[in-house]
Amino acid sequence: MCAFNKVLAHLVAMCDTNMPFIGLRCELSNLEIPHQGVQVEGDGCSHAIRILRIPPSKGVSEETQRTLELSLLDCTFRLQGRNNRTWVAELIFSGCPLASTSSKEQAFTRYVYLTYENPLSEPVGGQKVVEMFLNDWSSISRLYECVLEFSHSVLDMPSYLSLFSEIRLYNYRKLVLCYGNTKGSSVTIQWNSVTQRFHISLGTVGPNSGCSNCHNIILHQLQEMFNKTPTVVQLLQVLTDTQGPLNAINKLPTVPMLGLTQRTNTAYQCFSILPQSPTHIRLAFRNMYCIDIYCSSRGVVAIRDGAYSLFDNTKIVEGFYPAPGLKTFLNMFVDSNQDARRRSVNEDDNPPSPVGVDVVDSLMSQLQPGQAPQQFVKQQPGSGVYPPLTSPPNPYHSNVAPSPSMMPTQSPGNIHAANSPSGALRAPSPFGPTPSPSSLGISMGQASSFASPHGALEPSSPYAMVSPSQRTGTWPGSPQVSGPSPGARIHGMSPGNPSLHSPVPDASHSPRAGTSAQAMPTNMPPPRKLPQRSWAASIPTILTHSALHVLLLPSPTPCLVPGLAGSYLCSPLERFLGSVIMRRHLQRIIQQEPNLSIVNSNEPGVIMFKTEVLKCRVALNPKTYQTLQLKVTPENAGPWSQEELQVLEKFFETRVAGPPFKYNTLNAFTKLLGAPTNILRDCVRIMKLELFPDQAAQLKWNVQFCLTIPPSAPPIAPPGTIAVVLKSKMLFFLQLTQRLPVPQEPISIIVPIVYDMATGLTQQADIPRQQSSSGAAALMVSSILKRFNDMHPARQGECTIFASVHELMASLTLPPGGRP
Repeated sequence: MCAFNKVLAHLVAMCDTNMPFIGLRCELSNLEIPHQGVQVEGDGCSHAIRILRIPPSKGVSEETQRTLELSLLDCTFRLQGRNNRTWVAELIFSGCPLASTSSKEQAFTRYVYLTYENPLSEPVGGQKVVEMFLNDWSSISRLYECVLEFSHSVLDMPSYLSLFSEIRLYNYRKLVLCYGNTKGSSVTIQWNSVTQRFHISLGTVGPNSGCSNCHNIILHQLQEMFNKTPTVVQLLQVLTDTQGPLNAINKLPTVPMLGLTQRTNTAYQCFSILPQSPTHIRLAFRNMYCIDIYCSSRGVVAIRDGAYSLFDNTKIVEGFYPAPGLKTFLNMFVDSNQDARRRSVNEDDNPPSPVGVDVVDSLMSQLQPGQAPQQFVKQQPGSGVYPPLTSPPNPYHSNVAPSPSMMPTQSPGNIHAANSPSGALRAPSPFGPTPSPSSLGISMGQASSFASPHGALEPSSPYAMVSPSQRTGTWPGSPQVSGPSPGARIHGMSPGNPSLHSPVPDASHSPRAGTSAQAMPTNMPPPRKLPQRSWAASIPTILTHSALHVLLLPSPTPCLVPGLAGSYLCSPLERFLGSVIMRRHLQRIIQQEPNLSIVNSNEPGVIMFKTEVLKCRVALNPKTYQTLQLKVTPENAGPWSQEELQVLEKFFETRVAGPPFKYNTLNAFTKLLGAPTNILRDCVRIMKLELFPDQAAQLKWNVQFCLTIPPSAPPIAPPGTIAVVLKSKMLFFLQLTQRLPVPQEPISIIVPIVYDMATGLTQQADIPRQQSSSGAAALMVSSILKRFNDMHPARQGECTIFASVHELMASLTLPPGGRP
């Protein structure tokens, strides 16, 4: 039996403890990192290695390295745990350049602990641990350089930025800033040693916990911008300029919807949010219309029709269509306080330069705060003030021929100033426009350097400074405008690029101006009367953040009685663009319907057509531009009363051409307009019962005229299909909802009705596949309609649709507790 040797066991334990430190010491010596060797701590019960000097990191200035070395008091490696595979590096710093609000960061010295798990495949204290430590030190140095520059700018930072943000945490590895009115949004800045780039993450804290940060949609653009110019002040400026607009933009519906077009089984996205840069957001509406929003400082944005090329307003971006009347509609939301900053009508008619993003630059430069931001921005060699840029040359080409569709009126986009300097195109945006869906027809090029002394500032940036050279307008009667030269800001946008600038015929013009709506701010003046020019919307309109919220947030339809408005709540912008789409659909439907014929109209934005007995006029509501209005006039003195015509007009405005703006709904209504007079008048009387149910209090059911087949209808066709068929017989669908005296879930049934024009009989359609045909409700409906036909035989030329439906609504009674 062997005795236990205490001395040998102690020697083995000492070797086992010291071997990892010996390996780490050898690795540090191989990399020429000075250290003190293995030191004994804690009364001889632990060991440590102190590093005397950490090698400088690449890409960090000497001044930053020197300041960081002076603030580093100690760097010690220790082993943690019993397995001897977990290393902990303790760094002690003093004189932190930033004071945060964290209670753990109020001492003069700061402790930073870096933990490393030694891989099982390598010896403890091997090369992998030292590499991970040097990578972390590089991350600390990179972030420290940004923080050091930020600390120099904090005192000179504008007061509104100081109130907008606060330093929540800085632990040398990451910087956390909270911003917003309630400081409920956060941005975290870190250096990623793997990708060798700054990584930005967004979140919410405090009262906004659980919500989404509104800046998530431009996170990629913010990260690109910060890596090009790692300036915290610029990042805060962008965040404060874009938070209000993005809060409104995030409220727009982006969920795909079915049944918007003829292809009822194809989903279309209502709004597509396509960030082009941190301050330039593009909104695509149903893959047809495009809105460009440029965020600026001082609480304003510039909005233009994104379908027009940024380079030449006579060219249309392929895949998009100009929105007629957009300029007039946007002017309804212009604040009276900002109205003084807008250009005169004469300047709108005669821009001093080609209309493009140059106009945005000029407007943005006029709306910058008076305080120059260069006080708190790091200067770079060969660069100007914040951000660095040089005066760009004029890229506009003089060989651009005017569009034939614009003749004989010459567009200002085709007139080249005689004294304008010539030069190469400006560098494109560095923010790397987000690749857009191919269906939207957006093709953007790669970005160039943002921070380059010879680069150009992105057009939508609110920090563009006025060029030292002043540009003088050469147009007769046009005022002098100072600002950067006109240029193409996006790579590839040139007259020779057919993918972006293929001309699209557009015979539409801006409709007439109207007055402000009830839902708009009270201090907004009536819009200006604009001349009829198709490219007017390419000129940016300046709106305040509050006006943008009114434009983009869901609200009730103005000028409509609440009882008549539909249940689909949407924003004024969606109502305007949806109405423009419906007007566009109506033009195509009229050409396809044999019972309708188009009538030429000299009024812009107005569609006129006629049936055998009615003359119809469709146009946007001149007061709000948010609804389509129908004006019906009989061709001759017939049976139509004024009340019936008003019901028909109101039904079109509230149930047909309103949200959610479905093509098949409009198509079904036009089929009704082409029906014989006696049938159409009976349908109008049913529409009156739907619009004004209180006028028929004696009825037991409310009625709704279904222009498209609802999902709960008998399976005769897919949901969303046109529900009006008009041939020798007429097929249509009604939804009956039971009136209940007590508040409980009402019972609704779908009734397919067939009217035989030859015999005058109105009866329920016999659909073999109808699953509920054996139900009590279907049997009772058929019985009531059959009994009515027996008791009231149809006379020659008389339509029995309304009388039969009225009898059904008054007599139908379901058994107690029965369901259809």
